[in-house]
Amino acid sequence: MKLNKKGFAVSTMLYGLIFTTIAIFYLIIAVVSDRNQVNTDFVNDVRQELNDL
Repeated sequence: MKLNKKGFAVSTMLYGLIFTTIAIFYLIIAVVSDRNQVNTDFVNDVRQELNDL
């Protein structure tokens, strides 16, 4: 049985592209989520300081 090398190469590239896209998507979500948490903590700290005055 002979493998179709062009089909194998295309599918390998496609799977790699899909994996890379998903990894980048999760990275973007993680960065945005972390930034939101940092902003929330900052706002809470400012509120606490203003309430202490």
